[in-house]
Amino acid sequence: MKLITLFTCLLISFSAFSQSVLEGTVTDNKNQPVYGATIYIENLQLGTTADTNGNFRLTGIKEGSWKVTFRMLGFKSQTKTLTFKPNEVLHFSVVLQEELNGLDEVVVSASRNSEYLSEIPASVTVVNEAKLQELSNATTNISEILEFTVPGLAVSTGTFSNWGQTLRGRSLLVMVDGIPQSTPLRNGQLGIKSINPNDISRVEVIKGATSIFGNGGNGGFINYITKKPNATKKIEGSTNVWGTGNLAKTKDAFGYGFYQSLKGNLDKFNYYISGSYEKTANKYDADGAVILPTYGLDNTQIYSTLAKIAYSISDNQSITLSGNLYKSEQDTPFIPVPAEFQVFNEEGDYELTPGYGVEGSIDGQKPTGSTLINGQLTYDLKDIFSGTTNFTTDVYYQNTENIFFYSDKFENGGQSVINAEKFGFRPNFSTTLYPSNTTDVTLTYGLDILKDKTNQGLLDGRLWVPNIKMLSWAPYLQTTFKFDEEWILKAGLRYDDMNLDIDDYNTLPYSPLGDGNYNPSVAVEGGKINFNNLAFNAGIRYIRHQEFIPYVSYSQGFSIADLGSVLRSATADNINDIQLEPAVTKNYEFGFMSKFNNFKLEAVGYYSTSNLGTGVTFDENINSFVPSKRPQNIYGGEVAIDYVFDNNKLQLGTSYSYVEGHTHNAGNENNLVYLGGDVIAAPKLTAYVTWSPIKRLTTSLRMTNLGDRKRFDPYLDANDNYTYRHTQFPVEGYTLLNWSASYQIQANMSVSLAINNLLNEYYMPARSQWAAPLRTFTGTGEGTNAKLSLQYNF
Repeated sequence: MKLITLFTCLLISFSAFSQSVLEGTVTDNKNQPVYGATIYIENLQLGTTADTNGNFRLTGIKEGSWKVTFRMLGFKSQTKTLTFKPNEVLHFSVVLQEELNGLDEVVVSASRNSEYLSEIPASVTVVNEAKLQELSNATTNISEILEFTVPGLAVSTGTFSNWGQTLRGRSLLVMVDGIPQSTPLRNGQLGIKSINPNDISRVEVIKGATSIFGNGGNGGFINYITKKPNATKKIEGSTNVWGTGNLAKTKDAFGYGFYQSLKGNLDKFNYYISGSYEKTANKYDADGAVILPTYGLDNTQIYSTLAKIAYSISDNQSITLSGNLYKSEQDTPFIPVPAEFQVFNEEGDYELTPGYGVEGSIDGQKPTGSTLINGQLTYDLKDIFSGTTNFTTDVYYQNTENIFFYSDKFENGGQSVINAEKFGFRPNFSTTLYPSNTTDVTLTYGLDILKDKTNQGLLDGRLWVPNIKMLSWAPYLQTTFKFDEEWILKAGLRYDDMNLDIDDYNTLPYSPLGDGNYNPSVAVEGGKINFNNLAFNAGIRYIRHQEFIPYVSYSQGFSIADLGSVLRSATADNINDIQLEPAVTKNYEFGFMSKFNNFKLEAVGYYSTSNLGTGVTFDENINSFVPSKRPQNIYGGEVAIDYVFDNNKLQLGTSYSYVEGHTHNAGNENNLVYLGGDVIAAPKLTAYVTWSPIKRLTTSLRMTNLGDRKRFDPYLDANDNYTYRHTQFPVEGYTLLNWSASYQIQANMSVSLAINNLLNEYYMPARSQWAAPLRTFTGTGEGTNAKLSLQYNF
């Protein structure tokens, strides 16, 4: 027994002694140490961080060749393959290059496989963690963050709803780690606010019609990639506390919030867990009036949590279990006073008085908002089939509850709620082949299986949209050919087969204009419906010279155009007599990006057609809002410019987005009509200047300018008065300035101050204007407001 014990000790000692060490220094291109840089060997689950002098030492490395990744926020990550011999101390230093707004960010959403942004023949915007952290110092409203950072995305509505915040004039799909958050079977358009920005490592926005993720993304999709449980110690963490306040009027206008995250490395286990709570207060416009509370952000409690645990089964396989909850609950002491407008003459001169809030309550009204729950189990297997293939599969669960405001448009009034539940299974393979020394071929292929159950009813039990059950399956194949490190050719196919089962139901008496003219109830016999579609995409990009990297692409999208809106407005008594048709979108675009030292330019032009619309129109014949059945043609362009001075103390940037669109009656393409504001956004111009006068202080001034869009003529209504149609109301532009500053108190602690709407501009967000004929959604934007934050990392 003693001999066995002695032998075991000798083996352990020998094993420990035979392990190698990696040490070195991480610096930037100005030979300055990069404090906090991470050095990580994923296959061994080993890592460390650089100290204040940029020095690091990583021990316990097994003999062999391993990929070592060096990463730091604001810098391009580098991965090096290093060979370690027994008992060796290997010295290796690295110089990290600063990122210029993510030119070479790694993107996974565009084809479900890691690829460089500069090699994707499509328009993609990546908002990285450094930019998210900077803008989160000013606001926790992710809609406002994306409004500024994503060209082509319409401006924020100033409310919790993203109705009208389209992407290039089309509907968009929102995902968290690939899990759909949107409810396309009955689109409540609340999906953009579905996660706390502090839990996001980056946002990937793929623009234009896309078939890679299927239903709901005719304009593209937003994928929130959450933080990974990568850690080098047993426990690390981040604490963030903040306070907010309205400066235009301060009565009961001070809110607060806190966020805490913990992560750690426990041998083969890595974990990440976070929780946050935010409480907003009264919100006032520039004149000190209470902002319209409908879909409001005032007096709201927001709860959020994210948890991940990853287990390394072996060097090439791992499993990750994750889940998150996001809950927003508005319980306001105000009730809405609707807007008023008057059109004076045939020329369209008008007066618009926005709605506002007054103290009061509505009997029986429950707090409004969303509850989103996600669960996901992911398995990764790398380097199979002679090292050519990686395999990833996941199963996920998603549950949504969207509670809307009280409305007197229902007979006897009521509050509606959308309930959606999804189950999904997604096996995905990625195979890379090398047919010649100059050619790489990557095949990404797999299957999406989705079960979705959705309905919309009133809180008192009445059903507005019947139970819709969908089971869909969709095989797909995406191919990438890389020739001579000069050309990238991508092409792909996806086949969607959707099977829907709709219960029998009765439509609700409803007055869409709020004039007391209720539609009669109709008993509708349900049934089974099937949709299928084959979508194709192709693109080519030239990548040899970073000074000019052009691309051209064609892509198709496929989605069911808000089926719930069609069903709740039915006048037929059988589901087979209701005209149900999927929307098929075709997108053509050309663009390029260029980088000259510290200068970056990206530009794109696009043209998009669809057989159906993505918005709703008012049908006077049935007295109801229904999805548009008219074909649509949409076109536009985007330009983004960024420049960083050599001393890195000053950065400048600007972007401009323009989109326009027409519709026409089927078969009459010459009679064009401009699309409404719910689809087409007014031109958007953004600009920023970031200045670091001293090493520890960074300050930024950001501008968002919305242009005018006055495309529509008034008409005479039944009472012989001039008025505008639903969503076809003029939009007058406005300019907002936001300022922020961040000071590094010490290496792991910082304080920031932000002032939004710096000049206390009185304005109405775009949606408040084009939705004026409805009267219930027209309110003002918030006056000058501030956020003070303190962040501590350990």
